[in-house]
Amino acid sequence: MTLIAHVAIVDDWESARNMGEYEVSTRGVSLDEAGFIHAVALDGVRGVLDEFYTGIRFALLLVILDTEALADAGLEITEETPGFPHIHGPIPTDGAAVVAELPIERAGGDFVLPDLSRFA
Repeated sequence: MTLIAHVAIVDDWESARNMGEYEVSTRGVSLDEAGFIHAVALDGVRGVLDEFYTGIRFALLLVILDTEALADAGLEITEETPGFPHIHGPIPTDGAAVVAELPIERAGGDFVLPDLSRFA
């Protein structure tokens, strides 16, 4: 099992759970607009948060995904830049593809990552 992560705005993810599919590429960009959903290797989460989510006021969620389960669901995953996979299609919000949904906390303006050691 190969695991990757996607940073989601909690409200976007919760809305998608009601529909059964998540279609947000990254903050403020839809799957239709980008053509894929951004993901990151687990060891790159901190960098993505620091580069793209600093200053955002919405609650964030780290969605841990199983690439094999995504492929089994018919989704292609490409990786033009090592450590930054692209998921081509909507993520099913139920089933084996979603391994965990972890809140991303803040302390003093900094992100506090959830413990990812259990996924290593």
